Amino acid sequence: MAQFSRRDITYSALNNELTPPLGLSAENTNAAPTMITLDHEHDDSTNVIIHKVPKTKGGWTHIDDLDSFFTRMYKYYVRGGFYPMIMSDLFYLLQFIFIVWFSTFLVHCVDYPKLFRNDPNVNRTEKLSLNDVIYPTSECVTRISWKWWCVVALCAIIWFMRLILSIYHLYYAYDTKLFYNSALKINESDLAWINWSTVQDRVREAQPEHHICVHKQEINELDIYHRILRFNNYMVAMVNKNLLPLQIHVPCVGDFHYLSRGLKWNLEFLLFSSPWSPWENCWQLRECYKDHSKRMILARQLERQILLLALVNLLLAPLIQAWQILYFFFNYAELIKRSPASLGLRTWSLYARVTLRHFNELEHELRDRLNRAHKPATKYLASFSSPITTVIAKNIVFLSASVLGVLVVLSVYDEDVLTVEHVLTIITILGCVLAGARALIGEEERLGGGCTGPARGEELFVQVLGHVHYLPAAWRGRAHTKDVAAHFQQLFQFRAVYILFELMSPLLCPLVLLSLRYRALDIVDFYRNFTVSVLGIGDVCSFAQLDIRRHGHPDWQTAGKYGDKPTGSNTQYNQGEGGKTELSLVAFSCRHPGWQPTEPTQRQFLRSLRQSMHHAIPTNNALVSVKYTYINENYFIQCKKINTLFIYEIYN
Repeated sequence: MAQFSRRDITYSALNNELTPPLGLSAENTNAAPTMITLDHEHDDSTNVIIHKVPKTKGGWTHIDDLDSFFTRMYKYYVRGGFYPMIMSDLFYLLQFIFIVWFSTFLVHCVDYPKLFRNDPNVNRTEKLSLNDVIYPTSECVTRISWKWWCVVALCAIIWFMRLILSIYHLYYAYDTKLFYNSALKINESDLAWINWSTVQDRVREAQPEHHICVHKQEINELDIYHRILRFNNYMVAMVNKNLLPLQIHVPCVGDFHYLSRGLKWNLEFLLFSSPWSPWENCWQLRECYKDHSKRMILARQLERQILLLALVNLLLAPLIQAWQILYFFFNYAELIKRSPASLGLRTWSLYARVTLRHFNELEHELRDRLNRAHKPATKYLASFSSPITTVIAKNIVFLSASVLGVLVVLSVYDEDVLTVEHVLTIITILGCVLAGARALIGEEERLGGGCTGPARGEELFVQVLGHVHYLPAAWRGRAHTKDVAAHFQQLFQFRAVYILFELMSPLLCPLVLLSLRYRALDIVDFYRNFTVSVLGIGDVCSFAQLDIRRHGHPDWQTAGKYGDKPTGSNTQYNQGEGGKTELSLVAFSCRHPGWQPTEPTQRQFLRSLRQSMHHAIPTNNALVSVKYTYINENYFIQCKKINTLFIYEIYN
């Protein structure tokens, strides 16, 4: 009997060759053509193996770079699908062209002496048209200097690089769209109605069929988060351990935390994505960084890289500064004119978004949590309005509103009032003054209420803690003091301060990078001491493992009250500051109720914390009325409940 191997059968089937039935020799000319199958389905009546070609599973089997794949999958979800992503990139390119063209037009193509009637030969009573104050195209081009042409050429190079990057994103965005439609069975129109946990469940269900990850038969939520947030977890841990010098001292003002978008980009480029970064690829740290004997050599190399990056930032500072001014002017000029009061609104600083972020917390999860904290945080800071400041601000509001009201009424009665010299300027200035003065008046004062003293400040601060999950030891029991409020304002700053800090970024960024040189050895040690290799995941920050035995804080492991407190060898160097590890574990388990912790200490901690829910709130506390309201099947509400009680217990 002729014997056929699996390779022979597969080769014959794929090449559509005629193969003899089992039991017959190849020389039998009456041999019927046989279709060979990979799953060995037999027809007993004819002894024929029926071959069914499996349907294509797309290009999502055994993906090499799962970090990039899951990141694209997440961005596709957050940005609303394929077409919003493409439109966003397209309009960014058009916006870039517009800024360069419009800046060139304003600088070289407008006759400002004639526009402002500074030319003594111009008739001041004659009405000007646009053609009168704009140079002809030929004259406009000749007025452009060679230096400006160099800037335009540089912008053109940047634009073409961005275009190539957009085309690259277009290709992978379409592939992600096919993955959502085919593998996950999610249409783009459904993205607005499903949550991220549903997408993760679909990915986990697709893993056995498509084998997205080659190293594991099953993947869980933490595996996906580790790949998407690999570098973000390192950044959060470095800020939590105060490894990055993000404090700037201003004479006569004091220290303040500073992190702009430009500085954050430089730090991420230096530590994670540059060709000379400590990372071999997206998922593997260079082996030399794991070798203790090479720490001094690596530290000196990192110092030189930081110095070079700081010098590049210093050389490009004028161009970056000009771009920052133009960008913010075009973005905020209309908003300031229409609603000057918007500058008095508060927003979370970029430093706050890194400091308050949990390990393994995605961007939209952080955004939603901070949005919920916005209202109580505003009320908390508004409770510190000084009575003297409030009185002065009220009188400024009265005076400026009176003058502004008269000018508005006169302009409505006769629009020629607006042609009077400096009337529009006065109206604009009065609007800004009015908005600034109103921002100095507390919300309760505007509503006719009054300050209720320290107890009110403590109560409002507890509401804030229920969302931000951030409580330095120096703040405990002192939430009603102005010192704590001043530090909290650095996290929750005015929008005007946020814009000012961004405009100062080209000047301050080189200074911060230069101060980072002295932390080079600490950064090298951090990578070596807090990097663990996980099978199927790669190198991850050990804090992201949520290992409270190693990284837990003794003051936050409340399991000791209601059970056996975990014992471990964690030192102050290893522990997460401010209970970051414990809070991250609680938050992640609440967002993913189906996730099962692998470490016994994690399960014990969560079990003890659930038991502590029945003891954390005193019976005479106002929160007792809602104690059982939160205990239901909605895990988002459970998460809020557990974290609120957890912080309340530590705070008291």
